Amino acid sequence: MRTLPQWYRDERQKLKGYGPKARLRYIWQYYRLWIIGIGLVLAFITYAVWNYVTVPGDIHFYGIFSNTYAQLGKGSDFYNGFVEAAGYDLRTGVVEIDCANYCKPSGRVIGNNYYEKLISMLDGGVDDVWVAQAEDVIAVGEAGRLLDLNSDAAAPIREKYADRFVYCTPQDEEYSDQPVPIAIDLSGTVLTGEYSAYPEGAVLGINAGTKRLDQAAVFLDYLFARKG
Repeated sequence: MRTLPQWYRDERQKLKGYGPKARLRYIWQYYRLWIIGIGLVLAFITYAVWNYVTVPGDIHFYGIFSNTYAQLGKGSDFYNGFVEAAGYDLRTGVVEIDCANYCKPSGRVIGNNYYEKLISMLDGGVDDVWVAQAEDVIAVGEAGRLLDLNSDAAAPIREKYADRFVYCTPQDEEYSDQPVPIAIDLSGTVLTGEYSAYPEGAVLGINAGTKRLDQAAVFLDYLFARKG
């Protein structure tokens, strides 16, 4: 039989003399952060599962916009204009523009559930593009999670937007010890102008694991066609 951890045995011994209410107060006082953290993780998993089983068909496009309070998601003029311009049929798949993400990867991210969601989306190849301030996108790009725009797959994007490339030096020196392009400067688009989503500027990185690179290119074209 496996021996119970010493800390568990000690805590159980402490609680022997407590009544039910006193036990709950003790557990909440000393373990509430763990309880809240586990609850948030379970809530996210529940949401992810619910979202997976209820969304119609495939994903046409998925974008994450961090640290903006602009209303660019479903039902907005920005969203509707993109769906129309791209010719998506929402009866056969979804277009998601998620503006409810608040984290600073260039700063402290320990315990930030928005950051954990962002990284899980990138690592899982779920989202196609990520829009945020340059320093944050660079911090994530250094870890290799964003597409190297010098790659063969990104050639059509490079032909149009090479003069707007944002660079970072990868942490993996075996990949490159020189700066590589991992994002595109969005200055002069509707995101920095008309919608004031990022009045101080923003860049767009493409998920290194996306299977919809062509749709990321469509989204870029939409942004630059509607210059702000």
